[in-house]
Amino acid sequence: MDSKLNNNLSIVAKITSKNQITVPKEVRNKLNLKAQDSIKFTENKDGSFSMRKEKKKDLWTIVDEQEKKYGSISTPEIDWGEDIEVEDFD
Repeated sequence: MDSKLNNNLSIVAKITSKNQITVPKEVRNKLNLKAQDSIKFTENKDGSFSMRKEKKKDLWTIVDEQEKKYGSISTPEIDWGEDIEVEDFD
């Protein structure tokens, strides 16, 4: 099939008893979907849904999001006081 889908093309996928669907090959090819990719479903104003491949987030984007949600995990450095002995190793 052509790499571009026709805007009027309709593809049907059945839902299994476990509420799962198989994304049709034409859609996987168009969206360049691979195993372990995520799909984002968005509700439109008319009540219909659209789907697109979810962009993968890098580690530091995830860390920033979690820090905003849960707060920083950084802790102030402990002041242990002045050293009272010198460690001298021969």
